[in-house]
Amino acid sequence: MSTQSIRRRGPLVRCALVGAVLASGVVVGAGPASAAPVQVSDASFAWGLSGEQGGGAFFGGCNFLSAGKAGDTGSSRLWTQSDGFYATHDGDVSVEKPDSAGAWSEPTWATKCQDPNGKAVSAGSTTSLTQNRVVFHNGTGTVDRSAGTATIHWEGSFTSVFYGGLTYWSATDPTLTVKADGTATLTATATGYGADMNDPGKWVPLPASTVTLANLSHVELGASGFTVTPDYLGVPVSVPSGTTAQPAKSASNEAYWGSFPQSFVDFQQLTGQSSYWFTSGGARDAAKPATPLSVSYTAAGGTDDPTPSDPATTSPTPSTTASPTHQPTGSPSATATGRGTCELTDGVKGGSLTWGFKKSFRSYVGGPAGNSITAADGLKILSEDLAVTGKDSTGTYRWPFESSSAYTSSDDFTVQYGGKVTYSYPAHYFKIVIADPRLTVHGKSGKLYADVSLTVSAPGSTPTTDAREDVALASVDLTGTVPRTSASGITRTMHTAILDTKAFTFQGSSFYQKGQQLDDATVLLSGCTGSGAAPGGGSDGGTTGGAGAGDSGGSGGDSALVPDLKYRPGDTLASTGTGTPVLGTSAAAAACVAAGLALVVVVRRRRQPAGAHR
Repeated sequence: MSTQSIRRRGPLVRCALVGAVLASGVVVGAGPASAAPVQVSDASFAWGLSGEQGGGAFFGGCNFLSAGKAGDTGSSRLWTQSDGFYATHDGDVSVEKPDSAGAWSEPTWATKCQDPNGKAVSAGSTTSLTQNRVVFHNGTGTVDRSAGTATIHWEGSFTSVFYGGLTYWSATDPTLTVKADGTATLTATATGYGADMNDPGKWVPLPASTVTLANLSHVELGASGFTVTPDYLGVPVSVPSGTTAQPAKSASNEAYWGSFPQSFVDFQQLTGQSSYWFTSGGARDAAKPATPLSVSYTAAGGTDDPTPSDPATTSPTPSTTASPTHQPTGSPSATATGRGTCELTDGVKGGSLTWGFKKSFRSYVGGPAGNSITAADGLKILSEDLAVTGKDSTGTYRWPFESSSAYTSSDDFTVQYGGKVTYSYPAHYFKIVIADPRLTVHGKSGKLYADVSLTVSAPGSTPTTDAREDVALASVDLTGTVPRTSASGITRTMHTAILDTKAFTFQGSSFYQKGQQLDDATVLLSGCTGSGAAPGGGSDGGTTGGAGAGDSGGSGGDSALVPDLKYRPGDTLASTGTGTPVLGTSAAAAACVAAGLALVVVVRRRRQPAGAHR
């Protein structure tokens, strides 16, 4: 079933035929209706399923389509070229993707994970997509335009591959049924292998079952076909208790909130892919809506010579990222004054840093069962800015003050913080530790450093740990913000963006791009030592730590050294395109496939060097 070993069956002509409909974006050939059912024997359809079906994967490079029914890998593992499973042509089924000029052609093993411009797709962007699609040819059936009905059947199979092969399934012999009311269904026989993100060793052949690949509405049978986007937006879905669920529709996710058909999602519960076919609150939600499906045939008054389609018509609507706005109030004076206050007359003696790294990542790790986010060494997980409702362990972090090596003003300082947060995602084979951040500010900019350790234990390989110290994890931007003076000291809110992309790249796939927004950070610079309350001061808004945080007690006597909620990052954080105000948040997909591997790491300097080995 290799790409070159199977005889091609006139793909250029057929691709042009199907492409015509995609280019139109509306009903093709709206000529006079036929007076009676017409037999068709040359029907074609083209469909990419979803943007996510051609998106970057956190592990394995990308998700992709393959022609034919793939064989058994024997376990949840990455496909290799030598397996011979990947094919772009098999009988009447082909796989193709566009180039930068919009011309469709069959990809190769080497190019299957590239976008139209030849750049590798990235899991860090929901608009970085291959736009690959499957095309079925030589369908047979009947079309009755006067009645508005049709039944067309195709023979052949395609395979949907996620995470480079860690999970895949096949659809065979699809049938399209169009009813007089303009609704339609596309059904097929689904087969594949059962996997479980919480049990990487699971690999079970699944019995064949009939599923609805797509429900269609407002279908109008043109003389030569039609194009319609399958129902997804606004479609609710039910999932078994204890599995990743569909969050409530909200203003932040309504642009892409929905689901593939219920029977389809039910089947994907067995493959381990379920949450990739509906809105799950994850970072990739904006890429999940169904893409346009195009059907072409020759009927009375029709034409079989349409023009190729514009690949842009198959792209899902991109998510929008709202720019954060911050308007702190209060005096911009650099020194707190007044008797019994924590004025900075002798430099920074205490305080804290409130920073949750990236909300979507907290959601991605904190959502699925079996994962954990834990705090140690003085770090507290706050019950504020939760990434997953009801899970305190997904709140933002308060890093404790350790020392200050420089302080000239609230625009010029260097502060060392302690604490450690550990993200563990066994089903995706990684554990990440971020520790001991160090903040440097000079004028309106600065950098945030940290120690970081990434342990990867992918299937079939020996676990490796990559530990680095004092890495510049993020840039700091204080533009548009002013200091706030209180009895506790000086509070600054700052915008952060990722600098170190090497730490988030695994097997050639980058989870984050340089300059991508992280959560905002709030720093409290205090002239008071230790963690005691400011003399004569009350609470500045301390909270309790999140459940399972490892060091989660109430803020107690150090509450005065915690920034007021008003000055902590909140709903103005960058949106991640997931359904909640999340990490520039991709609110990260609490929904990952049986095995995907997310590479995320962050950085800085420890007092004791961490041994690095690979």
